[in-house]
Amino acid sequence: MRESLIREKREVDKVNKALIGLVLAGGQSRRMGQDKALMRYQGATLIEHASSLLKAAGCDEVLISRNAPNFLNDKIDDAGPLGGVHAALEVLCNSNAGKGSAIELLVLPVDMPQMTPQLLKALVSAGREAQRSVYVENRFLPFYLSVMHNTNAMLTHYLVDQNKRRVVGFLETLDAVALEEANFTRTKRVNGDQEKQSDEITRVNEAQWLNVNTPDDWPDDK
Repeated sequence: MRESLIREKREVDKVNKALIGLVLAGGQSRRMGQDKALMRYQGATLIEHASSLLKAAGCDEVLISRNAPNFLNDKIDDAGPLGGVHAALEVLCNSNAGKGSAIELLVLPVDMPQMTPQLLKALVSAGREAQRSVYVENRFLPFYLSVMHNTNAMLTHYLVDQNKRRVVGFLETLDAVALEEANFTRTKRVNGDQEKQSDEITRVNEAQWLNVNTPDDWPDDK
């Protein structure tokens, strides 16, 4: 366990840029009947696919939260998705990435294969503009986390002292911005006309929010 933590810290110590992606791949996949993180979509495992989405969204480095050797393991048992976020913050805030520079965390579950880089980019853009954490109302995941000096302590208190697990509850504790999905396609005015931004989100595309939990949920990967 100690060797694993040291190895994880060495890898994270190499991170020297602000935007860090985090793939949450620690679920038990009971309803799927197999480890869905290793199932293949468009020729890649869901872990690889989610990592590629985060890279395409502008992340400089991607961490994988997964309770297995050579991955970022939870430090708090049975903490759900926030356990992975906590493990990432524990390492990042004690690494070179957390010394003298701001950290941004873009969090994506492994089981959303039809998520788009455009939506992820828009979360980051909205978070940077507001200088706060951001999520889409009624969705909660993925989310953008603007990491402050006390964010990790707040999460530890939420998980350990308060014994809470709800993602949205923690985001509300951070006073995160809840974006209205209906207004998530943003526009800018150019010469009196409205022009869609290059990082716009097609809000009518429900497929991008697909969460695969059972074999029947699996999308056409062509």
